[in-house]
Amino acid sequence: MPFFPNTSLELWEYQESTTRFNLYGEPELEYNHITTVDCDMQPLSVTDSLKEYGEILQDTYKTYLDITVPVTDTMICRVQGKTDTYKVIGTPSHNNHLLNHIKLLLQKERKPTPLP
Repeated sequence: MPFFPNTSLELWEYQESTTRFNLYGEPELEYNHITTVDCDMQPLSVTDSLKEYGEILQDTYKTYLDITVPVTDTMICRVQGKTDTYKVIGTPSHNNHLLNHIKLLLQKERKPTPLP
């Protein structure tokens, strides 16, 4: 459980449309709103970025969520009330030791995914 929730984060799950198709007959992309959760979202420091990835990742955030949040690595996230979207980097880390929580690394998308 995050101790200092400072952001409301919308979680959107990818799904292929069953009714709408593009010019090539492929299903169009759709995103369904799963839930909005309170979380602790912090910028990833240069030191943390170098330690974990060996390079500096720009516009990357570490996010701490409650252990019960249904989050997957294919989700798109958006801060409630904003237009910028974030993609999940890697797999959500479920930590079930002393403090149960999910650690999620989010990277801001250069071109925001259009969400309803």
